Amino acid sequence: MIRNAMRVTLLGAFLFAPVSLFAAGLVKQDIDTTDAMATLDNFDRGFYTPQVLHLKPSGSKPIEKPYGKLLHLRAEISEFSSNAWLSIDTTGGKRDTVRGVSQDLTEDALNVLQTTFDNIRKNNGHVIVRICYDPWYNGRSNVTPDHEWVLKHVKQLAPVLSKNTDVIVALEMGMHGAYGEMHSDTNITYDRIAEATNLMLRSTPPELKILTRTGNYSAKVLGFDDWGVDFHIDGEKFKEIAKAKGDTMYRVGMFNDGYLGTQYDYGTWGADCATSICREEGVAWLEKYSINTPYGGEALTTAENYQVINTPEFLAYEGFRTHTSYLNIQWNNNLIESWKKTPFTQKDFDYDPARVDSLSGFKYINDHLGYRFVLRESWMSDTVGDDGILRAKLRIQNVGFGNLTRKMDASLEIHIGRLKLREGENAIDLFSYNVPLPDSIDFRNVHSRKIEIKGADTVMTFDGNNEIVIERKIDGYEGSMSAYLKICGDVHCSDNIHFANKVKIPDEGIYIGSFVVDNSVKSSAIPRALPSATQKQNAPFVQRVRNNVIIRNAEGLYRADGVRIK
Repeated sequence: MIRNAMRVTLLGAFLFAPVSLFAAGLVKQDIDTTDAMATLDNFDRGFYTPQVLHLKPSGSKPIEKPYGKLLHLRAEISEFSSNAWLSIDTTGGKRDTVRGVSQDLTEDALNVLQTTFDNIRKNNGHVIVRICYDPWYNGRSNVTPDHEWVLKHVKQLAPVLSKNTDVIVALEMGMHGAYGEMHSDTNITYDRIAEATNLMLRSTPPELKILTRTGNYSAKVLGFDDWGVDFHIDGEKFKEIAKAKGDTMYRVGMFNDGYLGTQYDYGTWGADCATSICREEGVAWLEKYSINTPYGGEALTTAENYQVINTPEFLAYEGFRTHTSYLNIQWNNNLIESWKKTPFTQKDFDYDPARVDSLSGFKYINDHLGYRFVLRESWMSDTVGDDGILRAKLRIQNVGFGNLTRKMDASLEIHIGRLKLREGENAIDLFSYNVPLPDSIDFRNVHSRKIEIKGADTVMTFDGNNEIVIERKIDGYEGSMSAYLKICGDVHCSDNIHFANKVKIPDEGIYIGSFVVDNSVKSSAIPRALPSATQKQNAPFVQRVRNNVIIRNAEGLYRADGVRIK
């Protein structure tokens, strides 16, 4: 493939609204607009694999081969905490506890951490990072060193984390407690966690999203003291703090390692809404302010005598509100296995159990974690005339739970000419070139569905349809051309985003149509009007009665298991 440099002028803008496109000057392209229901290799979202990295003052071994493309890196610095016991030495009949030593992180330890990030990058992977003092992540209590050492270590870790934001999906701000989950440690206070987290926020670039273990901790980080009273997104105090914090409000989120185990997520959400953040207040906060911030953790089996909400059908409601983007593939393994054995029973966009012999709840969740882009319509000039301007309008629906959480570059791959070398062979392109699209086309803004609460009912106010308008000038070439849209996280496009449409060569991007460049045609004779946008709902409404998901469409009202209510 030959890359040809050429001068292009790009004009582009995003328009965000549910749309239905009608012919008005552009030609509707012949493309497959259905979701092929394949599990996509977009590795900055989905089920992760955990892997522990034990950092020592010297002699540490970096992770050479990550366990998966989406890694949960559990880096632990227990040897740098005098409160962390590493082992018990029974030599000579004594039982001597061997502990770490509270000290500065060594250059050797930081280099091993950097080498691990380098190896993740070489394997085209992404990573969710958590750093704590729990030896080998065994759940030991009271391992956190004195607070002054936590702050020193935060400042020493920040430069390494800042250098690797291209592969870091999020930093789970562990540092405190067993598993780095901010519990089981007498050194933990809300003030200390807030001070350490805010220091990390100040010491790292805005691209690094930072998550705490609960909504209460995140609220304290953001400046709330009486969150049972003030942590309501429509309240005056919340609006005052949000205005003061600015973009930081969209950078601080939370991770949830008690996800769906009870209606309180094992204490993640409060039962007393006067003194703690309850589920609805927390979900409303995540829905609005974590729109481009990862959210996830570990889903659990249901505790005895608690309400069951850990179903794919419940996630098909709440996952869209929390923008759930990642979960642990290994824990809870019993729940994961039950999802694999349980059919998904409700319709959701193209994911209709009637389309396939067996659609499991696990597949539905796996395919919808994070973002999932489907090209629903493409309109394009069939002829580019003497002004050299190509006009196109795309409708892209995000059917995933969440949104893209980091900036990625968009471009058009233009393939020129078609040639068959031998009869019966597929045609090949004579050559192609890549044209960057302007920064105004930002796929973080291709938002997923929005659900609005209205009392005991919920309605979908946005179904994930987003519109992209492109006008660009092409100079120097004539002939038949085809265009592909590519979204890439680096200049080499090694993490090219895959669309859910059925495509022959995913790394080429998504095919958006064909056109002819003919300089002899007067552009003034070519219709220039873009298709108009009108409101469209192309999926059932989703509503909730308490924690029960109900699907409502034109034919009636149904339970999540498909039983008609009325």
